[in-house]
Amino acid sequence: MAKYKTIVIAVLVVALAILIMGRLRREGTLEGNRAPDVALKTLTGDTVRLSDFEGSVVMLNFWSAACPPCREEMPAMQRVYDELREEGFEIVAVNVNDSPTVAAQFISENSYTFIVLKDDGQASRTYEVQFIPKTLIIDRKGVIRYIKVGAISEQALRQQVRKWL
Repeated sequence: MAKYKTIVIAVLVVALAILIMGRLRREGTLEGNRAPDVALKTLTGDTVRLSDFEGSVVMLNFWSAACPPCREEMPAMQRVYDELREEGFEIVAVNVNDSPTVAAQFISENSYTFIVLKDDGQASRTYEVQFIPKTLIIDRKGVIRYIKVGAISEQALRQQVRKWL
């Protein structure tokens, strides 16, 4: 009986691993394609479209204030934004799961100056967000050039943005 349980558990672990690998591999299906246009609200209620940023290199970042890796990467995001925004770099930070009040408080407390939008679920579905943080780098023509699931380092972000500026 114990041997049977071990086999069943092993099969379940392998099946779960295959499922996770399939989802992670699917994350790359957007790369190289035109970024789907989505319309989202700012924390103050104005509507912004992703296509409004065409002509700039855009970091599209999905995050939540309750996500430790999301919070850890944001200071580096702000530094790269400060350094490269004059060259045509924009950050569009799409908040998931937080209330607008919580998101606004977090952004204000940390003095972040990049654009923050609130996701109603549409953008997360469109961009196949399974895990956060998720970062996409979109070139000036609106093509997704890089996708990273998990926190992105300052060095990797700077390198990816400079590549497409």
